Amino acid sequence: MPTPDLLPPPTTNQPATLTAGVPVRPTVAPLAADRYLLRVTLSAHAHAALRRAQDLMRHRVPNGDPAAILEQALDLLLDQLEKTKNAKTSKPRRTVTKPAVTSPASRHIAPVKRAVWARDEGRCAFVGPTSTCTETGRLEYHHVLPFARGGSTDVANIALRCRAHNQYESEQLFGTWARPAEQPARSGPD
Repeated sequence: MPTPDLLPPPTTNQPATLTAGVPVRPTVAPLAADRYLLRVTLSAHAHAALRRAQDLMRHRVPNGDPAAILEQALDLLLDQLEKTKNAKTSKPRRTVTKPAVTSPASRHIAPVKRAVWARDEGRCAFVGPTSTCTETGRLEYHHVLPFARGGSTDVANIALRCRAHNQYESEQLFGTWARPAEQPARSGPD
């Protein structure tokens, strides 16, 4: 079986082209129920990092298959992102008080984030008059009763919202907000 390999690094900063003047766009195309073709253009840095990963993983991926390395890299990236975004951990701290509740004045809500993420199944929980949003990207933690109006940071008052629905509900409560014009720079001491 031939060893999968990568193209040599590009000699310019221009994207690779299939035909003269037509850049290759990133594509994902289904090949089968569980296989996809991914075509991307890598920077020289990303290419070097992939080569280094191939070298370091030869004991687990002897043929250096980029698909196997990318799959493991994505698993690690997802673990890291879920830790930072959703406070996911394999060993959450034990709390003396009720779980998934913080003090009303606290905005540190790691145990609440974990519980809300599980309850809302990683989707926007906005329910409109005719449908329910099912967005799974750009999710934010939304206070049903806003923190600014005394809302608590417990599971009952926090819900997942996509960016658009979080902003929509904010505008319903507080009105639209226009960014103030930039102040001119000061020229001297006060």
